[in-house]
Amino acid sequence: MTLVIGLATILIPLSFIMDIILALAVNRDAKQLQTSTFGLFLLSPFVWGWVVFTFGIAGFALYWAIHHSSLRPNMSPQNHYQ
Repeated sequence: MTLVIGLATILIPLSFIMDIILALAVNRDAKQLQTSTFGLFLLSPFVWGWVVFTFGIAGFALYWAIHHSSLRPNMSPQNHYQ
């Protein structure tokens, strides 16, 4: 039982720190995409950062799949978040 408590006291803060770092990285990347010719899709940089902070790795995977994977459609800039 003490091993579980010990692991939890280490993993929970590490997970929180990782979520903050990922959210800040996504926010920065989203701001760069917003000003690029590719544009930002669906949400603002702040909201994408909040999604990643709230949902962690799942939110980051969603952001990556929409913006950086081959799944991203080639859409004209008027269909993107401005």
